[in-house]
Amino acid sequence: MSKKNLFLLLTAAALLTGCSGTSSAPAPAESAVTAQTTVTDGQSAEAAAADTAAENVTENTEASSETEAAGYEFNAHLYLPILADDVPQEYWDSFHNLCDALRAGEASFECASEDAYKWATAPAVLNQLFPAAVMQIKAESGDGTPAYENGTGRISYQIPAEEYVKRQAQFEQLVAGLLNQYLEPDDDDFEKCLKLYDYMSVKYVYEDDFVEHKPDGSTYLVITTGTGQCIELGTVYAYLLMQAGVQAMEVECSSEAMAHGWTYLLLNGKGYHSDPTWVLRSEDDPLFLTYFLMTGERRADTGCPVDDLMAPLLPTYWSDAASVEFTADDTEYLFPKGAYLLSFDEENKTVRYMLDGEEHTFSYAKPE
Repeated sequence: MSKKNLFLLLTAAALLTGCSGTSSAPAPAESAVTAQTTVTDGQSAEAAAADTAAENVTENTEASSETEAAGYEFNAHLYLPILADDVPQEYWDSFHNLCDALRAGEASFECASEDAYKWATAPAVLNQLFPAAVMQIKAESGDGTPAYENGTGRISYQIPAEEYVKRQAQFEQLVAGLLNQYLEPDDDDFEKCLKLYDYMSVKYVYEDDFVEHKPDGSTYLVITTGTGQCIELGTVYAYLLMQAGVQAMEVECSSEAMAHGWTYLLLNGKGYHSDPTWVLRSEDDPLFLTYFLMTGERRADTGCPVDDLMAPLLPTYWSDAASVEFTADDTEYLFPKGAYLLSFDEENKTVRYMLDGEEHTFSYAKPE
């Protein structure tokens, strides 16, 4: 069996069974965000979930309209320099052309090659970088003509194009609103990482049975419903970080002991692993920092091997067949195991945390 096929098989297994393994990580707690999906007669569960998500997008967009005028705007052209050696620039350019076409409701876009077309329209890439399009378009012309031909890529909308444009605009408003609600325009990257980690810990619920209405693991549906599993939550955290200007992507491990997904990110040019799934909690519970900005060693110690990670954004899927190395050996932001957050002082760039009954202060200020 090829590694790519194995990846798809393992991903499907993870979606069906959830994160599995022998880790001693705490079970996810109830969150402030809940989602109720009602299925009417003759309506599929997938369609009902999509309708619920669309309603939540509209409601959340209206609620966040006041915050959107702040510093963050939706970025339709996400880019990860860390993948430059594995994803050619022409792939990124073609993908950004696709994003522009989708925002305008167009059925074709300028594309450098057939390989660039396949990468740009892959559901895994859309899910990571342009999630409102997942399950709403197909990589085909829709009229029998070649999907890619002579520098032109074609797409087929699964809903009316004008309806998709509205869906995309609402989602963009929602994402910008979330960023402006939970982040400040002058936040440094550490503050962005911690604030969004805290946001996810209380605003998302771990969902055991989501296959019925989220067969593609859509980041769009997870953001709009507040529920998901490890692969999805790792993708959402990475997506929001990318929208805030931090390089991040979802990665996965699979072994006999553990099948799990989380977020790999770059902070001040150095790699770290952060796990938003194992920190889910109620608002009354403390925010533990054990799985925040981990080294590769700690990630491996939790039962998640990091020597051969899967990354959906890689054309090869597997890290050992790519140029990128998911190195995480810096301990500058590594908090002790069992530490939990007490307070966060942005003016003095310090974090107060509790460990074994004693208070500690960590400074994240950079020397001038």
